[in-house]
Amino acid sequence: MARTQRGFLFDPNRCLGCRTCVMACATGNNLPPGIYLRNVELQEFQKGAQVIKYYLSTSCNHCANPECFRLCPEQAYRKRHDGVVLFDQTKCTGCGTCTRGCPFEAPVVNPATGRVIKCDLCYEKLDEGETPFCVSSCPVQALTLIDLSDTNSKTADIVRRLPGVVKIQLTRPSIRYVALKIGKQILRHPRRKGDGYGNEDELQ
Repeated sequence: MARTQRGFLFDPNRCLGCRTCVMACATGNNLPPGIYLRNVELQEFQKGAQVIKYYLSTSCNHCANPECFRLCPEQAYRKRHDGVVLFDQTKCTGCGTCTRGCPFEAPVVNPATGRVIKCDLCYEKLDEGETPFCVSSCPVQALTLIDLSDTNSKTADIVRRLPGVVKIQLTRPSIRYVALKIGKQILRHPRRKGDGYGNEDELQ
């Protein structure tokens, strides 16, 4: 049992959808081309006659009750005292049980090795008192790290789920969100094909 439970706090009101977190993770962890351990997607949901849009940045949630840990036949997963879920690639046979079982699709198969890789919360950086690449790279501080076992992190502005996001609580994901403030999100619109992001417009 983890003595603490580290996790991400994501603020959808700040996220620009720039994917800096995605690229910083890929570069900092020397990931193979085309392999990403973090993802940024545009979310949409209907509220009355209004369509609300915001960006959502996700990765492994380092769940308190991880399915990957439970399902792996090789016992390649372990959970640190601070709640970080680690994976031992030397034990992996590439069976894909964890990739199919994870409700967040966090573990991915490295096509170069046939073995699974996943976010490890940059635990080596944590042990040095530093922050993960995704957190430190965010230009608007939309991503931070919190200790979910700390009662100070349980405030009215922090919620377990965002509107429009599928509710998956069985694994007790270690992620919290700043409550969505309608009309305060920033959307970056593509200008042309191949140009991922362009002008900023505040969503109403």
